[in-house]
Amino acid sequence: MNAAVPGVVQIRFSTRLEMVRPLRKMLVAVLEAHGWDEEALEDAALVATELLQNAVEHGSRHDGREDVTVRMVVQGDTCDLEVHDPGTGKGPTSLLARDPAQPPDPASDRGRGLFLVHRLSVSLERACEGAGACVRVRLVVRRTG
Repeated sequence: MNAAVPGVVQIRFSTRLEMVRPLRKMLVAVLEAHGWDEEALEDAALVATELLQNAVEHGSRHDGREDVTVRMVVQGDTCDLEVHDPGTGKGPTSLLARDPAQPPDPASDRGRGLFLVHRLSVSLERACEGAGACVRVRLVVRRTG
């Protein structure tokens, strides 16, 4: 690990889908600098994309006038990722209503995000916080050397 690379990253971004890709790239770059291997980086990128996109699409009005807060903590062999949305979209209760351990309907073109996050994470927690929702995941660090 490079000592100059932060172990904690926190950022607020506007609720526009165009923000998901650059933010995901930044988070993955931090993990890469901490020695994550390629497979772990791909898993982390998918988890981050699903959480960030869900926060914008389902947890906000999706108009760029609100913020989503992301916090990533890399410590030892773990990475904790939290995504807080403003709760103005479908509302936090819709997030809590789904069982992420249940596979989605194969005929549906939606509903795979939380299932994938659940499968790729060591833990997944969802909670109502204030008016919005927070999703917390823990990923396992696999180092390249």
